[in-house]
Amino acid sequence: MQIFISGSLAYDRIMNFGGRFSDHILPDKIHVLNVSFNVNGLKEHLGGTAGNIAYGLAQLGQRPSVLGCLGRDGQRYLDWLDAHGIETGFIRTVDEEYTAGAFITTDMADNQITGFNPGAMNHSCRFDAQRLDPAEAVVIISPGNLEDMTTLPEQCRRRGARFIFDPGQALNILDGEPLAKAIEGAMMFISNDYELEMTLRKTGLSLDELRAKVGCIVSTKAEHGSVVLNGSVRASIPAAPTDQVNDPTGAGDAYRAGLLAAMAKGRDLVEACRWGAALASFAVSCFGTQEYTVDLAEFQRRLKAIGGGEADL
Repeated sequence: MQIFISGSLAYDRIMNFGGRFSDHILPDKIHVLNVSFNVNGLKEHLGGTAGNIAYGLAQLGQRPSVLGCLGRDGQRYLDWLDAHGIETGFIRTVDEEYTAGAFITTDMADNQITGFNPGAMNHSCRFDAQRLDPAEAVVIISPGNLEDMTTLPEQCRRRGARFIFDPGQALNILDGEPLAKAIEGAMMFISNDYELEMTLRKTGLSLDELRAKVGCIVSTKAEHGSVVLNGSVRASIPAAPTDQVNDPTGAGDAYRAGLLAAMAKGRDLVEACRWGAALASFAVSCFGTQEYTVDLAEFQRRLKAIGGGEADL
Protein backbone atom coordinates (compact mmCIF):
# COMPACT_ATOMS: atom_id res chain seq x y z
CA MET A 1 0.00 0.00 0.00
CA GLN A 2 1.26 3.48 -0.91
CA ILE A 3 0.36 6.08 1.72
CA PHE A 4 0.08 9.76 0.81
CA ILE A 5 -0.45 12.36 3.53
CA SER A 6 -1.86 15.77 2.70
CA GLY A 7 -1.69 18.35 5.47
CA SER A 8 0.32 20.96 7.28
CA LEU A 9 4.03 21.18 8.01
CA ALA A 10 4.92 23.63 10.75
CA TYR A 11 7.40 24.76 13.36
CA ASP A 12 5.99 25.03 16.88
CA ARG A 13 7.84 27.58 19.02
CA ILE A 14 6.94 27.15 22.67
CA MET A 15 7.70 29.69 25.41
CA ASN A 16 6.93 29.84 29.12
CA PHE A 17 6.15 32.99 31.07
CA GLY A 18 7.09 32.76 34.75
CA GLY A 19 4.07 34.72 35.95
CA ARG A 20 0.37 35.14 35.22
CA PHE A 21 -0.92 37.09 32.24
CA SER A 22 -3.77 38.40 34.36
CA ASP A 23 -1.36 40.23 36.69
CA HIS A 24 -0.20 42.39 33.78
CA ILE A 25 -3.52 43.20 32.15
CA LEU A 26 -5.63 46.12 33.34
CA PRO A 27 -9.31 45.22 32.88
CA ASP A 28 -10.31 48.85 32.29
CA LYS A 29 -7.64 49.23 29.58
CA ILE A 30 -8.52 46.21 27.43
CA HIS A 31 -9.49 48.53 24.57
CA VAL A 32 -5.88 49.82 24.41
CA LEU A 33 -4.12 46.58 25.33
CA ASN A 34 -0.35 46.74 24.96
CA VAL A 35 1.56 44.08 26.87
CA SER A 36 4.96 42.43 26.69
CA PHE A 37 6.13 39.30 28.51
CA ASN A 38 9.72 38.23 29.09
CA VAL A 39 9.77 34.47 28.57
CA ASN A 40 12.02 31.79 30.05
CA GLY A 41 13.64 30.59 26.83
CA LEU A 42 12.17 29.02 23.73
CA LYS A 43 11.80 25.45 22.55
CA GLU A 44 11.15 24.55 18.94
CA HIS A 45 9.43 21.37 17.82
CA LEU A 46 8.57 20.13 14.35
CA GLY A 47 4.83 19.80 13.89
CA GLY A 48 1.92 19.97 11.49
CA THR A 49 -0.54 17.20 10.79
CA ALA A 50 1.22 15.77 7.73
CA GLY A 51 4.62 15.75 9.40
CA ASN A 52 3.26 14.19 12.58
CA ILE A 53 1.40 11.40 10.78
CA ALA A 54 4.36 10.68 8.54
CA TYR A 55 6.70 10.49 11.53
CA GLY A 56 4.43 7.97 13.27
CA LEU A 57 4.25 5.82 10.16
CA ALA A 58 8.03 5.86 9.86
CA GLN A 59 8.28 4.67 13.47
CA LEU A 60 6.30 1.60 12.40
CA GLY A 61 8.46 0.86 9.38
CA GLN A 62 6.42 2.57 6.65
CA ARG A 63 7.67 5.01 4.00
CA PRO A 64 4.82 7.45 3.39
CA SER A 65 4.81 10.40 0.98
CA VAL A 66 4.02 13.88 2.28
CA LEU A 67 1.95 16.36 0.25
CA GLY A 68 2.39 19.85 1.62
CA CYS A 69 4.33 23.10 1.53
CA LEU A 70 7.39 24.43 3.31
CA GLY A 71 8.81 27.94 3.21
CA ARG A 72 12.27 29.25 2.56
CA ASP A 73 13.29 28.09 6.05
CA GLY A 74 12.10 24.55 5.44
CA GLN A 75 15.33 22.74 4.56
CA ARG A 76 15.96 21.40 8.05
CA TYR A 77 12.41 20.00 8.14
CA LEU A 78 13.10 18.28 4.81
CA ASP A 79 16.35 16.91 6.21
CA TRP A 80 14.51 15.56 9.26
CA LEU A 81 11.89 13.81 7.14
CA ASP A 82 14.53 12.38 4.81
CA ALA A 83 16.51 11.09 7.78
CA HIS A 84 13.45 9.15 8.95
CA GLY A 85 12.82 7.53 5.59
CA ILE A 86 9.85 9.69 4.62
CA GLU A 87 9.31 10.51 0.93
CA THR A 88 9.63 14.28 0.44
CA GLY A 89 9.56 14.51 -3.35
CA PHE A 90 6.01 15.89 -3.43
CA ILE A 91 6.66 18.68 -0.91
CA ARG A 92 6.55 22.11 -2.51
CA THR A 93 8.92 24.85 -1.31
CA VAL A 94 7.42 28.34 -1.43
CA ASP A 95 10.43 30.66 -1.43
CA GLU A 96 8.48 33.86 -0.80
CA GLU A 97 7.03 32.55 2.48
CA TYR A 98 8.22 31.18 5.79
CA THR A 99 7.13 27.72 6.89
CA ALA A 100 3.89 27.76 8.89
CA GLY A 101 4.62 28.46 12.54
CA ALA A 102 2.86 28.61 15.88
CA PHE A 103 4.23 30.87 18.60
CA ILE A 104 2.81 29.70 21.91
CA THR A 105 3.37 31.37 25.28
CA THR A 106 2.05 29.67 28.42
CA ASP A 107 1.85 31.29 31.85
CA MET A 108 2.02 29.71 35.31
CA ALA A 109 -1.76 29.20 35.31
CA ASP A 110 -1.60 27.27 32.01
CA ASN A 111 -3.23 30.13 30.12
CA GLN A 112 -1.92 30.42 26.57
CA ILE A 113 -1.46 33.17 24.02
CA THR A 114 -0.80 31.83 20.52
CA GLY A 115 0.05 33.51 17.28
CA PHE A 116 -0.09 31.38 14.14
CA ASN A 117 1.43 32.33 10.80
CA PRO A 118 0.12 30.05 8.01
CA GLY A 119 2.98 31.14 5.75
CA ALA A 120 3.61 28.50 3.10
CA MET A 121 0.45 26.68 4.16
CA ASN A 122 -1.50 29.42 2.37
CA HIS A 123 -0.38 27.76 -0.87
CA SER A 124 -1.61 24.54 -2.47
CA CYS A 125 0.86 21.68 -2.75
CA ARG A 126 -0.32 21.30 -6.39
CA PHE A 127 -0.31 17.52 -6.25
CA ASP A 128 -1.66 15.81 -9.35
CA ALA A 129 -3.74 12.77 -8.38
CA GLN A 130 -3.11 11.27 -11.82
CA ARG A 131 0.17 10.13 -10.28
CA LEU A 132 -1.73 7.82 -7.92
CA ASP A 133 -2.05 4.11 -8.55
CA PRO A 134 -5.72 3.43 -7.64
CA ALA A 135 -4.94 -0.19 -6.80
CA GLU A 136 -2.23 0.70 -4.29
CA ALA A 137 -2.65 4.27 -3.06
CA VAL A 138 -4.46 5.58 0.01
CA VAL A 139 -4.54 9.34 0.59
CA ILE A 140 -5.27 10.82 3.99
CA ILE A 141 -6.47 14.40 3.66
CA SER A 142 -5.72 16.05 6.99
CA PRO A 143 -5.91 19.70 8.14
CA GLY A 144 -3.79 21.99 6.01
CA ASN A 145 -4.26 24.20 2.97
CA LEU A 146 -7.95 24.82 2.31
CA GLU A 147 -7.66 24.38 -1.46
CA ASP A 148 -5.95 21.02 -1.04
CA MET A 149 -8.60 19.85 1.43
CA THR A 150 -11.44 20.68 -0.95
CA THR A 151 -9.90 19.65 -4.29
CA LEU A 152 -7.97 16.48 -3.42
CA PRO A 153 -11.14 14.52 -2.57
CA GLU A 154 -12.56 15.26 -6.01
CA GLN A 155 -9.26 14.33 -7.65
CA CYS A 156 -9.25 11.03 -5.76
CA ARG A 157 -12.83 10.30 -6.77
CA ARG A 158 -12.04 10.93 -10.44
CA ARG A 159 -8.94 8.78 -10.23
CA GLY A 160 -10.76 5.99 -8.39
CA ALA A 161 -8.27 6.24 -5.52
CA ARG A 162 -9.16 5.57 -1.90
CA PHE A 163 -9.02 8.49 0.50
CA ILE A 164 -9.57 9.22 4.18
CA PHE A 165 -11.01 12.58 5.17
CA ASP A 166 -9.78 14.11 8.44
CA PRO A 167 -11.02 17.71 8.89
CA GLY A 168 -9.68 18.31 12.41
CA GLN A 169 -8.63 21.86 13.22
CA ALA A 170 -9.62 23.03 9.72
CA LEU A 171 -13.32 22.87 10.61
CA ASN A 172 -13.20 26.55 11.54
CA ILE A 173 -12.41 27.46 7.90
CA LEU A 174 -14.49 24.82 6.11
CA ASP A 175 -18.04 25.87 5.29
CA GLY A 176 -20.83 23.32 5.42
CA GLU A 177 -21.42 22.76 1.70
CA PRO A 178 -17.76 22.29 0.66
CA LEU A 179 -17.23 20.15 3.75
CA ALA A 180 -20.10 17.83 2.83
CA LYS A 181 -18.82 17.63 -0.75
CA ALA A 182 -15.26 16.82 0.38
CA ILE A 183 -16.47 13.98 2.61
CA GLU A 184 -18.47 12.29 -0.17
CA GLY A 185 -17.08 8.89 -1.10
CA ALA A 186 -14.29 8.77 1.48
CA MET A 187 -13.33 5.26 2.56
CA MET A 188 -13.15 6.67 6.09
CA PHE A 189 -14.11 9.80 7.99
CA ILE A 190 -11.95 10.26 11.08
CA SER A 191 -12.15 12.91 13.80
CA ASN A 192 -12.44 13.29 17.54
CA ASP A 193 -15.91 13.29 19.07
CA TYR A 194 -16.13 17.10 19.24
CA GLU A 195 -15.11 17.46 15.59
CA LEU A 196 -17.65 14.84 14.59
CA GLU A 197 -20.43 16.85 16.24
CA MET A 198 -19.16 20.05 14.59
CA THR A 199 -19.16 18.32 11.20
CA LEU A 200 -22.78 17.24 11.65
CA ARG A 201 -23.83 20.75 12.63
CA LYS A 202 -21.95 22.46 9.79
CA THR A 203 -23.19 20.11 7.08
CA GLY A 204 -26.69 19.65 8.48
CA LEU A 205 -26.24 15.88 8.16
CA SER A 206 -27.43 13.34 10.67
CA LEU A 207 -25.01 10.67 11.81
CA ASP A 208 -26.84 8.12 9.65
CA GLU A 209 -26.63 10.43 6.63
CA LEU A 210 -22.90 10.89 7.20
CA ARG A 211 -22.46 7.12 7.48
CA ALA A 212 -24.21 6.73 4.13
CA LYS A 213 -21.66 9.04 2.49
CA VAL A 214 -18.51 7.23 3.67
CA GLY A 215 -17.17 3.73 4.07
CA CYS A 216 -16.83 4.03 7.84
CA ILE A 217 -16.48 6.52 10.69
CA VAL A 218 -13.76 6.49 13.33
CA SER A 219 -14.24 8.80 16.30
CA THR A 220 -11.52 9.24 18.93
CA LYS A 221 -12.35 10.12 22.54
CA ALA A 222 -8.96 10.86 24.15
CA GLU A 223 -8.48 8.76 27.31
CA HIS A 224 -11.83 7.09 26.68
CA GLY A 225 -10.53 5.34 23.57
CA SER A 226 -12.25 5.39 20.19
CA VAL A 227 -15.34 4.14 18.40
CA VAL A 228 -15.64 2.56 14.96
CA LEU A 229 -18.87 2.73 12.97
CA ASN A 230 -18.67 0.40 9.99
CA GLY A 231 -21.96 -0.44 8.35
CA SER A 232 -24.15 -1.92 11.09
CA VAL A 233 -21.11 -2.69 13.25
CA ARG A 234 -20.16 -0.49 16.19
CA ALA A 235 -16.94 -1.33 18.03
CA SER A 236 -15.26 0.38 20.98
CA ILE A 237 -11.48 0.38 21.32
CA PRO A 238 -9.96 1.30 24.68
CA ALA A 239 -7.04 3.66 25.07
CA ALA A 240 -3.72 1.84 25.35
CA PRO A 241 -1.81 1.93 28.65
CA THR A 242 1.12 4.29 29.02
CA ASP A 243 3.62 4.95 31.78
CA GLN A 244 2.96 8.68 31.80
CA VAL A 245 0.99 11.41 30.08
CA ASN A 246 3.05 14.55 29.52
CA ASP A 247 1.50 16.15 26.44
CA PRO A 248 -1.62 15.04 24.55
CA THR A 249 -0.73 17.22 21.55
CA GLY A 250 -0.18 15.03 18.51
CA ALA A 251 -1.84 11.94 19.95
CA GLY A 252 -4.54 12.08 17.29
CA ASP A 253 -1.96 12.22 14.52
CA ALA A 254 -0.13 9.24 16.03
CA TYR A 255 -3.43 7.37 16.16
CA ARG A 256 -3.93 7.98 12.45
CA ALA A 257 -0.39 6.80 11.74
CA GLY A 258 -0.90 3.57 13.64
CA LEU A 259 -4.20 2.95 11.89
CA LEU A 260 -2.65 3.47 8.46
CA ALA A 261 0.35 1.26 9.28
CA ALA A 262 -2.00 -1.57 10.25
CA MET A 263 -4.01 -1.10 7.07
CA ALA A 264 -0.79 -1.37 5.08
CA LYS A 265 -0.22 -4.71 6.81
CA GLY A 266 -3.67 -5.93 5.78
CA ARG A 267 -5.29 -5.69 9.21
CA ASP A 268 -9.04 -5.23 9.58
CA LEU A 269 -10.46 -1.90 10.72
CA VAL A 270 -10.90 -2.73 14.40
CA GLU A 271 -7.37 -4.09 14.66
CA ALA A 272 -6.08 -1.03 12.79
CA CYS A 273 -7.70 1.21 15.40
CA ARG A 274 -5.97 -0.79 18.14
CA TRP A 275 -2.65 -0.05 16.42
CA GLY A 276 -3.66 3.61 16.40
CA ALA A 277 -4.40 3.55 20.11
CA ALA A 278 -1.09 1.82 20.86
CA LEU A 279 0.95 4.38 18.91
CA ALA A 280 -0.94 7.31 20.46
CA SER A 281 0.15 6.08 23.90
CA PHE A 282 3.77 6.70 22.90
CA ALA A 283 3.03 10.21 21.62
CA VAL A 284 1.37 11.41 24.84
CA SER A 285 4.40 10.47 26.93
CA CYS A 286 6.63 13.09 25.25
CA PHE A 287 6.59 16.85 24.90
CA GLY A 288 6.44 17.61 21.18
CA THR A 289 4.69 15.70 18.45
CA GLN A 290 7.71 14.07 16.78
CA GLU A 291 9.82 13.31 19.84
CA TYR A 292 8.79 9.76 20.76
CA THR A 293 10.62 6.60 19.74
CA VAL A 294 8.76 3.31 19.46
CA ASP A 295 10.21 0.23 21.11
CA LEU A 296 8.61 -2.59 19.13
CA ALA A 297 8.43 -5.00 22.07
CA GLU A 298 6.69 -2.34 24.16
CA PHE A 299 4.38 -1.53 21.25
CA GLN A 300 3.39 -5.19 21.10
CA ARG A 301 2.79 -5.26 24.87
CA ARG A 302 0.49 -2.24 24.73
CA LEU A 303 -1.31 -3.62 21.70
CA LYS A 304 -1.91 -6.91 23.46
CA ALA A 305 -3.22 -5.07 26.54
CA ILE A 306 -6.15 -3.74 24.49
CA GLY A 307 -6.90 -6.99 22.72
CA GLY A 308 -4.65 -6.65 19.69
CA GLY A 309 -2.89 -9.42 17.86
CA GLU A 310 0.70 -9.91 16.80
CA ALA A 311 2.33 -6.84 15.21
CA ASP A 312 4.63 -8.04 12.42
CA LEU A 313 6.88 -4.98 12.29
